[in-house]
Amino acid sequence: MLVHTILEALGPITLGIAVGWGCGKTGFVKQDYSQAFADYVVKIALPLALFLAALSSSPKNILNIDYALALAVGLIVTYVLGYIAGRVMFKHNKADATMQALAVSFPDMAYCGPPVLIAAVGSAGLIAMVIGNLIYTVLILPLALALLGGGAGSSPLKALGKAVSQPLVILPILGAVLAVCGVRLPEILSASINELGKTAGGVALFFLGLFISKSKFSLNKEIIFNVFVKNIVQALLILGVGIALGLRGELLASAFLIGVIPTATAVPALAVGNKAYMDQSASTVVISTLCALISIPAGLAVVSTFYP
Repeated sequence: MLVHTILEALGPITLGIAVGWGCGKTGFVKQDYSQAFADYVVKIALPLALFLAALSSSPKNILNIDYALALAVGLIVTYVLGYIAGRVMFKHNKADATMQALAVSFPDMAYCGPPVLIAAVGSAGLIAMVIGNLIYTVLILPLALALLGGGAGSSPLKALGKAVSQPLVILPILGAVLAVCGVRLPEILSASINELGKTAGGVALFFLGLFISKSKFSLNKEIIFNVFVKNIVQALLILGVGIALGLRGELLASAFLIGVIPTATAVPALAVGNKAYMDQSASTVVISTLCALISIPAGLAVVSTFYP
């Protein structure tokens, strides 16, 4: 069962990256197309996928403060750690440090999360994916996008306003608001949106492989730091805060598992779109995914102790 869960979670990621890499290396698909794939994921498919995920969630779960707080601490603290490390330890400029912060704090909730969460705690575990994505899109991404878009002499409020108006931020928020208000889309409309939304995972993985095929892949102290914070530190933070807040059973398990999954494939897409931290973000995703072969089984073993 454990082996099946690991293969179900990491198999599509590995295949998607490998196909994209092979297409890029052989010239079957031009490497120059990577920007178009990145724009499609970040501006269209992923926002629609997160919108539907939020819209289909239970209002009770969306409004669970303790649960959201445990996830928020893990996501926000690792983001801050990544940004400080980027500026102080690795001497990056603001844009590169911002992208490094995303690389160490943005879990692959939309694509790697579901198979792991469903296998461990059932469909109820998917709330971690929804709440985690809402926290990221409401609190962290607007700040990051404002930092990325705020060049010299630009107004912070103008940069923040531009960030908040992007589909990747506004659509998940809209979905959550509609869910809390009890609004449901007509089935035909929901299915039509889903046809675009569900392509986000495969296209993001293919893009990453295509992008890596022309990138300088590296493994150094910085990449090791990124993966350590993402795959280990984030999980420990969520677990510690969750226990302190009294979370138990399925809630604690699903929140904790968010921390052990690898860095989101959307991070290199954002890096390409903003021309910042491109090679390092791609390397971080690949190494983080490989290390998830250890962190996911370890996380599942820890979760098994949460139940009598």
